[in-house]
Parts: sequence; C-alpha cells; structure tokens
Amino acid sequence: MSSTIDSFIAETTHQVAPLEKAYTLADWEAATRGTPEAIQAHQAAQTAFMRFWADPQRFRTAKELRDSAATKDAVAARQLTMIYLTAASYQSDESTLEEIAQVEAEVRERYTNFRGEVEGASLNDNQIDEILAKTTDAEEARGTWEASKQVGAEVAGRIRRLAQLRNRSARDHGFRDHFQRALQVSEIDEGQLLDLFDDLERQSRAAFGGVKAAIDQSRSLRFGLPVEELQPWHYSDRFFQKPDPLGEVDLDALFAGRDPVALATTTYDGLGMDVRPVLARSDLYPRPGKNQHAFCTHIDRQGDIRTLNNLESNERWTDTLHHELGHAVYEQHLDPSLPWLLRSPSHILTTEAIAVLMGGVPREQDWLTTVLGVAPGEASAVAAAARERDRASALVFTRWCLVMTHFERALYGSPEADLDTLWWDLVERFQQIRRPDGRHAPDWAAKIHVALFPVYYHNYELGSLVRAQLRACLQRQVGGFVGRREAGAWLIEHVFRPGARLDWAQHIAAATGEPLSPRYFVEMMR
Repeated sequence: MSSTIDSFIAETTHQVAPLEKAYTLADWEAATRGTPEAIQAHQAAQTAFMRFWADPQRFRTAKELRDSAATKDAVAARQLTMIYLTAASYQSDESTLEEIAQVEAEVRERYTNFRGEVEGASLNDNQIDEILAKTTDAEEARGTWEASKQVGAEVAGRIRRLAQLRNRSARDHGFRDHFQRALQVSEIDEGQLLDLFDDLERQSRAAFGGVKAAIDQSRSLRFGLPVEELQPWHYSDRFFQKPDPLGEVDLDALFAGRDPVALATTTYDGLGMDVRPVLARSDLYPRPGKNQHAFCTHIDRQGDIRTLNNLESNERWTDTLHHELGHAVYEQHLDPSLPWLLRSPSHILTTEAIAVLMGGVPREQDWLTTVLGVAPGEASAVAAAARERDRASALVFTRWCLVMTHFERALYGSPEADLDTLWWDLVERFQQIRRPDGRHAPDWAAKIHVALFPVYYHNYELGSLVRAQLRACLQRQVGGFVGRREAGAWLIEHVFRPGARLDWAQHIAAATGEPLSPRYFVEMMR
C-alpha cells in the first residue's frame, strides 16, 4: 500500500505543479494588465486547474487512501490530506466549473477596470480614499462614497449566480452549502468559529462602543452635523474597515516623500531577511488597467515570489507593502526540501498573521527612530498615538469581519434573499453605522472579496489572534522584534520553515508552545 500511496502522491504532484504555475502566472497577468486577452487567458488557466482538482476519481482515491490509514509516514499522510482537502473543495461537474470560471472572469474584469464616476470625473480607488479621508464637504463625501459603490450594481447579479454555482457543487458532494464546505476543507470548524466570534463580539462590545462614540464625535465636529445625522459617507473608510483619525499624530506627514520600498527593505534587512529579489519581480506602482488592490503570489512554489501594490508615499501604502512582504518572506523561507504539496504556509491564517505583524511595524517606536529617523521624543509620542489607533483598528476591524462572516454565511444560505437589506442589518448591528434613508442598492457587492475571495475574511481575524500570540511569544523568546535578527531567525525556524507539515492548529501550538488563544488579542484591546 505504501508504494501505491507514494505513486499517487508523485503522479498528482507531477500533473498539478505546471497547472498551478500556469494559473498563478495568468492571474498575475490579468491583475497587472487587465486586458480582455489577459482575462481570457486567466479564465482558461483557472478552468484547467479547477478541472484537474475536480476529477472525481482522484478525489475518491485520495479519500480511500487517506481513510485507510495505510501509511505511518507522517509526511506522506499529510500530503494525502492536502490532496483530499483540495480535491474536495473543487468537486463539481464540468459545466458548473466552466460557468464559475466564466462568471468569475467577467466579475474580475469589472473590478479591475472599474473607476467611480462623480460629476463626469473618473476616480480610482486611491483617489476615492484620499477624498473620503480629507474632505470636510458633506456633499463631496456623499458623491464620492456613492461612486465607490457603483460597481456593486454592475456585478451583484453575477455574484448571486456565483453563489448558486458554488452551492450546487458543494451540495452535490454532501455539504450544506459553499460556506460550510469552504470552512471544512480549510480545517476550520464552523461551530467553533462562530462561537469564537460571538465571544469576541461580547468581549469587545464595551471597548468598541467607546471607540465608536469618539469617532462619531470627531466626525460630527468635522462636518458640523449632530451625531445622530451622520451617514456612512461621513466616515473616512468606505466600508468602515478602519477607524477614522481621532486627533492623533499625522502619520502621513511623517511618510511624505519617503520611499516605501526603501523603508521596507531596511525593515526586513534588520530581521535578516532580504526582500530585494521579491521586489525586483513585483509590480509596485499604480497605472490604468491595473488591479488597484494589493496581494502577494508565489508563482511556482520554487521561489518566484511577487507582490502587486499601488504605492504612494504615505503611511497606508508603507503599511501595505510591509504587509505583502510579510507574506513573501514566509514563502521565501519555506524549507526547500519539503515536498511540493507541503511547500506552502500551514494555512491562510498563519501567513495572514505574519502579514499583519509586519504591517504594524512602521508604527512601532523602535522602527520610527531607527528606520524612519524620527527624533526619540517625537517617536515616543507618535508610537503612543499609534498604539491607541492600532487598538481602535483591531476593534473596528473585528466588527467588519463579523459583518463579512455573517453576511457570507447568509449569502450562501440563500443567494436569492434580500441581500441589500441584510447587509445593512449587519452593518447597523455590528458596526453601528446607520443605513442611508431610502437606499436600496447592492452595496455588499462593491466588496471584491465577496465575489472573488469568498469565505475568506474570517482568516484575517484569526490571523490577528495568531499575530497577537506570536508577538507575545517573540517578546518572551528574544525580548522584542524590530531590528532584531534573532527575532527573524526565530520566525524562520519555528513558523516559516515547517510549511504545511502540520495542520494550522498543531503548527501554532508547536511554534508558540500553546494552542491558539484569544486572550493575547483581548488583552491588546483593553
């Protein structure tokens, strides 16, 4: 039986590796070029990749070999599990696969090329964010916010169709819906996740209420309106994913004219991690026809690691580049002797934890003095203000993750439901943002993750819990983080190199010495 298992793993790896590389390359081309030809090529590569994993015989063989417990080789057993879980996530008939790829391609093209229209002006995402962050004109804020939602009406019908198609394939293979399948194949228990999020909501309720009240008071003064008249467009973030400024230090002023690439390179040098090869392969600056978001991709699991960004000289994009390079160094320092199937982070949430950890570095006092060159006294004040903002950010972002998680659970529970109303019900419940009077629009569909990165947002929140636990562990182990090569070495040895040898829960316990616990995150929010 052992030889059968080894042959099955070897054959699967040999066949899927070039398909995955073609898919990730096509995804890169579609994101960086946005042309009809690139979108079409991406669709073809995606269909081929999905078709491979959807093969029912491969799924049955993986399940039978995995369930037989015929190998005592832990590495082989883990590879079998990875094959089984990946195949389970793609099980679908041919026509459904092809339609999913087609509809996703159409939606991707719309998001990539969308620009909000305001009084004849075409605004990209950076421009929308800039206006919402700085305007004191309520009408300008409203027009800009509404422009950011225009894409929702263009893609909402297709997103409902995607939910139906994803549900069809999930239900055909024994799952309640796509939401349940997405969690199970990523080794997350739905009940435990919802209980954890309920607990976080309860524990953060009072603290969030205080932060939200302070934000509302600030917004009220900014726009000259009573608090009870504030609308969604009066907040500086179009989804209220992050908090509005609360009289804190103007971080953007500190970063004005500073090169985010040079700053990030220095940061990672201080940890003993050279990101120059990644940056050389990356697409870093905005231009027409390019995806306006940011991501990191490992093209071939053999070191071709790239990031897409739309950099500007401000705090947000310095944070973002540090974040994406956090994903990159994780991939960069995977043990190269690992089998191909295990040459990846143990889970999305562990790589998100590293990315969140690194994204926060430019607000730490040691970094402000040693990398940005801020005077010690000013750095201390900035870092103190930043800690308060990071606390507020954690509280606000937790509420946003609750909206996304509950919304997607409902979306896949009933794609034909009144999702427009449901969205605002959840926003009012968790984020305490009023729905605009008389508004009936698919504002939920303006969020790209709902369409193209489904059932994902919970990983950000879980990653924040892991980040808090890792940060506490680093403090115990090496006494700090910024500029400490020993901290980088600890992460490489205990977090990065093991790859996917263990499932995420075992991996976190092995790295930190204890199972994942929310207590470090909750302590940070107090």
